[in-house]
Amino acid sequence: MKFKLPYFIWGLITTLVIGLCSCTLGNSQPTLVVAIAASLTDVMAEIRAEFQAQHPDISIQFNTAASGTLQRQIEQQAPIDIFASAALEPVESLAQKGFVETEAIRIFAKNQLVLIQNQQSQPQLNHLEDLADEDVPKVALGNPKTVPAGKYAANLLEKYPQLYETLEQSQKLVFGENVRQVLTYVQNQSVTAGFVYQTDIFQQSNLRVIESFSPELTDSILYAIAPIKTSLHQSQGQLFIDFILGQQSQAILQKYGFLSPRD
Repeated sequence: MKFKLPYFIWGLITTLVIGLCSCTLGNSQPTLVVAIAASLTDVMAEIRAEFQAQHPDISIQFNTAASGTLQRQIEQQAPIDIFASAALEPVESLAQKGFVETEAIRIFAKNQLVLIQNQQSQPQLNHLEDLADEDVPKVALGNPKTVPAGKYAANLLEKYPQLYETLEQSQKLVFGENVRQVLTYVQNQSVTAGFVYQTDIFQQSNLRVIESFSPELTDSILYAIAPIKTSLHQSQGQLFIDFILGQQSQAILQKYGFLSPRD
């Protein structure tokens, strides 16, 4: 003989199960997916740690690549909540295409382009024009089509047309997928020199700066951040953006060599 529960008991059980599931879902920890330019890797790790110490209920996952690559991912509907770019242009382009609200874009840092080489590399260079020397076989920069640092470097070289022509004709230029790959090429001496940001050589004692370049030569290097309109975590995302714009994060950014957006 089978024992059957009354219908009202089944109803109570169903109600309890739904209630428990709702509580579980309601208490689940939201995860923000933040797309960050490769040059932000180290500083954002510290900013995330400070933010999560104050907001333990919000988890943050980084998607790190060249800014142009991240822009394409967002255009292809990748599940990204916030975009932190090493240039203003990719974020403005997303705004024009409807992925970002123009009024939500914020500049949170500035940077500077530098030409560097390994301390052990030979010959030791002193000026940008030294790249044309026959003893310099390879020079690295980011792919100008997708890497802001590469685009800034290309803009700089265009102001020295004879040098740029020499580098191209002698096939000296090596293009990295992001600025960190360029840094790696210089560190392991695959190239004699490379164009990176001044922040990329933070605490890199084996590297030396050959020359630093002013915004007049490269255009202003602005770091922009904005929430993506399709994000399901708008309020949590705005909390993180506000934290980056705040005094604590700005101090961390400057510790890593970034310039204040007000400078």
